[in-house]
Formats: sequence, structure tokens, C-alpha cells
Amino acid sequence: MLFLLIMCAFFHVNAQKKEFSGKVYDGINFYPIEGASIYNVTRKNFVFSNADGNFTIACQLHDTLVISKSIYRQLIVVLDDKLMSKKTEDFLLYYKAILLKEVNVISLNPTYEGFKRDLAKIEIPEIYKKIPGTEITEQDKANAEYGQHQPNVLRNTAIAHPISFLYETFSKKAKMKRLYNEMVQYEDRLDELPLKYNKEVVKDITGLPDDEILTFMMYCHFSYYDLVRWTPMQIINAIKDKYINYEYEKLKK
Repeated sequence: MLFLLIMCAFFHVNAQKKEFSGKVYDGINFYPIEGASIYNVTRKNFVFSNADGNFTIACQLHDTLVISKSIYRQLIVVLDDKLMSKKTEDFLLYYKAILLKEVNVISLNPTYEGFKRDLAKIEIPEIYKKIPGTEITEQDKANAEYGQHQPNVLRNTAIAHPISFLYETFSKKAKMKRLYNEMVQYEDRLDELPLKYNKEVVKDITGLPDDEILTFMMYCHFSYYDLVRWTPMQIINAIKDKYINYEYEKLKK
């Protein structure tokens, strides 16, 4: 009887154990995400998605999975009866709303003499200026900025420093700074993105079957930057334009 009880308990436990399979996608362009971590919080085991975004993990009913990757928001999934009954399930991850403060990078001259000059120009924090012997006199400042006190009506204008003006206007660094400042204004809208653009919205506009929606969204290849800035109507118009091109290219094949 004891042996039968042990065997029944063994088969009962093993009957509950399963393997759950899924696929992890980027929520906007629907490209598969490689290297996403799928952690079973309940069982303390984890796996990673492969190059196609696929994963399989040992689990039981009502286990909790945490799906994550560094640049994306975590997704928490409870394996209920509906999920466990499926052969596989798609999971969408969306970018985090991370905006870093501006960082000043100082490029020092590679030559020794140039390095000394650049080092001397670096602004010293106020706390260090109070150390005896480190005070900077007015004469030192005048020597450091020769001609500072001479009147110059063109100072700080594009004419006075044309090269600097062009660099600060058209350089990659300047463009990234402007992009950063613009994205700060749209930070709150990132939370609305899954509601503005998803499979259901695309299906309502295009009428494509479920098995073709994913292919079409990969074809659209909209950027997060555009979708965050666009209004719902602009997104609808963009989808319609892409759909016309998509159907035309299918006819050519």
C-alpha cells in the first residue's frame, strides 16, 4: 500500500509538470528578440530565447514567468489554463522609457603639450578652489583668456566662429542632442504606444488574416520615434500607405 501511495504521488507530480513554449517579439516591428531571458520565478529555472525568438521552459500550472531583456520592459506572465493549453504563445516586449541626462565628454589632446593645455582649461569643482594654494587670480584668468576683455560685437555669433557654428548645427552630436531634447517632450507618450499600434489595429485597417498580420507589420518597419510622435490618424494613414505598397509588391511576385 505504501509503495502504491508513493507511485501515485510520483505520477501526480509528474503529470503536472510540462514544458511551455513561446516566442518573443519586438512589439513594434515584430522582429524576433534573441537572448531574452525567460525566468520561472516559481521554479527558479530560466532559459534564453534563440535567434528566432523561440524558447521552451519547464513549468507547471500557475507558475509565474518574467520575460526580459536589457532595453525592453519586463513582461510578467502567469501560466493559467488558457496559456498551458496552447502549443505556443507570442509575447511582445516594448522599449523602456529611459532618457539619460546629458553627459559632457571631454576629448583631450593626444600630444603631451596639448594635453597640458587642455588639462589646464578643465573647470575645477568649487570645493577644490577653496584649498590653499589653488586660488586663481584675475591675472591668471586674463592670461588664460587673452583678449577676453576686448570689446567684440561678433563674439558668440556664427560669424565669429563659423566652423564651431557649423559643427554645433550639423554634426552628429548636435543632431543627437536635438533628438534627445525632442524625445524628452514625448516621454509620457511611450506608455500609449501599445494601444496606438498593435495587431488588432492593423487588422481592422487592412483586413489581413491573422497568419499574415505579423508579416505585414515586419514589412511596415515603423520606428519607435515616429510612432511616439504620430497621432492615431497619422498612424492609420501610414498603415494604409504601407498596405497599398505591400499588396502591389505581392502582385508583382
